[in-house]
Amino acid sequence: MLAPSPTASCTPPLPSLKPRRRPVPLRLQSLGVDPSLLVGKVLTKLSRSSKHPTLTLDFSDNTTFQILVDGYDPVHRGLPKELEMDSSLEQLLTTGQAHVEWTIKDCALITLTDKAFESREREQRWDQNHTGVAFRCLEDRMWHCVWATLTDHDHDKCVFRSYDDVYIDQLHRSPRKHRAHVPESPTTDLC
Repeated sequence: MLAPSPTASCTPPLPSLKPRRRPVPLRLQSLGVDPSLLVGKVLTKLSRSSKHPTLTLDFSDNTTFQILVDGYDPVHRGLPKELEMDSSLEQLLTTGQAHVEWTIKDCALITLTDKAFESREREQRWDQNHTGVAFRCLEDRMWHCVWATLTDHDHDKCVFRSYDDVYIDQLHRSPRKHRAHVPESPTTDLC
């Protein structure tokens, strides 16, 4: 096998966006919520975190869901993890967020298979199965897909690339407390 050139990027070919059979969860209890909960909701805003591998989806009914990486811990991050997505979503989120009016027609967890590799002492390649989130909207009729990657670099050369599972969870925001404006107490003139 040929080793990747020092300038080779870690960008894989886009995975097939065809929905596939839902994978058997590796955990006894699945993470997150059933993706079908998003069907029928109107997506109004997508926001990509600049600090964490998270994509936030805000809906017109004031609910918010997030696409998260299984096992990601913001305190103990481990190998750098990143959310990747199909090119149309990637272009839409160039500024980190996008306002849309998309009605979710379908949403599912899908199994993707991509080539992972490690090329430190000797190169190894393997097929890595991982879970992605795919959703389709009435307005653009396209499937959009989000998945997670793990990479390690040595002097700007990608020496390890693998994939991790993603899931959807609902974000419960606490209501903001409005502080009442208390007028300053009047000063009394002393005679």
